[in-house]
Amino acid sequence: MGTTRRTVVSAAVTAGAMLLGGCGRTDGTGGPDGRAAGRTGTKERSIPPEVVGSWSTDSSSAFESTVYSFYEDGVYTEETGASRRTGRYEVKGGTLLTFPEEGEPKAHEWRIGDGGCLYLDDVEHCPYS
Repeated sequence: MGTTRRTVVSAAVTAGAMLLGGCGRTDGTGGPDGRAAGRTGTKERSIPPEVVGSWSTDSSSAFESTVYSFYEDGVYTEETGASRRTGRYEVKGGTLLTFPEEGEPKAHEWRIGDGGCLYLDDVEHCPYS
């Protein structure tokens, strides 16, 4: 009985250490290479509030719309039809950098334009509801 109790306690301690060590991190601090995302020295990452939200392209008969969702914690999703990509993002001035969980990082020029729409590389994405 003593061995079973030690095994359970050991498993609980190991699980707690893994959580404290950053496994499954959702607080916006984990970068794609394991370093703190968007931090330079002690300066915190800054995500402009106007980027946070869900944005959609218009769909046409030839193309499916894409919905980008950017969250305050630095996580984003990109959905086109049945395809979904997730990852982290950073904003540095007029550049929005995406770090998908699978695939290569991408740099997009961004701005807010007419009607409060988000432009990524001059492609209009309007608020999605």
